[in-house]
Order: sequence, then C-alpha cells, then structure tokens
Amino acid sequence: MTLSNYWSDDNVASQTADCELFIATRQDRKQRAELRDATPPRGRIPKGLTPRQRMQRKLRTKRGRAIYRQRGSSVEPVFGQMKERQGAGRFSMRDLQAYRGEWHLHTAVHNLRKLHRESVRNASAHSPELPERPKSSAMAA
Repeated sequence: MTLSNYWSDDNVASQTADCELFIATRQDRKQRAELRDATPPRGRIPKGLTPRQRMQRKLRTKRGRAIYRQRGSSVEPVFGQMKERQGAGRFSMRDLQAYRGEWHLHTAVHNLRKLHRESVRNASAHSPELPERPKSSAMAA
C-alpha cells in the first residue's frame, strides 16, 4: 500500500498486486474536504469510469478514508521537520547528481538528530545525576 502525492496516468499504471496505490486526485486540502463531506460509495463499481474517477471513488470508501488519514502521521511530518529545522525547503544545487547528494545529506542529518535525541533520553532515564536541559531558551528566561 502506497500513499502518493501526485496524480498522473504513469503513477496509476505503476500499481501492482503487491503495491496498492492511494493517490490524491486534488490538492491535499481540497481532497481532505471532499473526503470529509462526501458519503462513502455503495454497491458495485460502475463501468466506464476513468482511472481518476475510480481513484476518487476508492478514496471515498471507508477503507480509503482511513488509509488516506494516515498521511498526516506517517511521512508528511518528516518533510515539514526537515524544511523547518534544516532549511530543506529549497535546494542550492541544480545538477541532478548534486541534488541527490544534498537530499541524502538532509535525510542523514534528520536521522542523526533522531538518534541523538533518543540517546539523550536514554542517558537521562538511566542516569538520574544528569541535570535536565530546559526545553527552550524562552523557558529559561
């Protein structure tokens, strides 16, 4: 099962028996509003639907809504954190090879931050003599 951000005929054609796709057919905020307001479809899938219409119907089902709702708790926060904390909203390199290298650097830094944060938590949990760091500089003032 894969959640994808981009609707295209090529993306739909890449679906296999092992990889079921749930692709937004509109901008995310519009897609979420549509899913919230529309009633789930009932009965058999009508014949003659385009691939886009079939995907829209699939997303309106109870199962489709539940899976689409997982987007907010799975992958998207990682991109937001990388953009906010590391300035990964734009790339400074223009060559595809350099772009990939820069992306790998951003993902490595993100993972290292997670590992560091976890090791600090574990160390403070097992060693009561270590003082806790304040959460932010605003709290220390």
